[in-house]
Amino acid sequence: MNINESKNYCILSNSINKLLLDKFKDYPIIGKMNFNDLLSKLEFFSSKRIVFNETFYYLKNTQKKEILDLLNKQNIKYIIITSNVEDALLADYLIVFDKENIVVEGYSKEVLKEEKLLKRLGFGLPFAVDLSIQLEFYDILDKIYYDTSSLVGELWN
Repeated sequence: MNINESKNYCILSNSINKLLLDKFKDYPIIGKMNFNDLLSKLEFFSSKRIVFNETFYYLKNTQKKEILDLLNKQNIKYIIITSNVEDALLADYLIVFDKENIVVEGYSKEVLKEEKLLKRLGFGLPFAVDLSIQLEFYDILDKIYYDTSSLVGELWN
């Protein structure tokens, strides 16, 4: 697995274990942490790359956005390791693991088109993506939406 230092990554896996985390031993790894502690830790973060291990699982979308905005402002690239497919939309590049093997990787929006493969691995699609695909079948929408607010805005029009 090659990590390009100029991209933000999401690693999606149902079996996050020591073998997977060892691939990132050269990076600071942040585990589960409440929002305020996480924010204060990142305000003066000195590294240019950080790994989040299931850190975003319990955060609200607004909190995730605030953290990612702070990282972008500080020019810090991130890797999100998660079992939550919704977090796949928070990064440019998505790598999907099944146990210890990479099953599929690529730009997040392209990998999310592999719906059958993701479902076979036990993942669904992010809510906004799934709903917009379903609404495309009924000619209600003409494209896939990757965030709920844009989808809701389009549906109200």
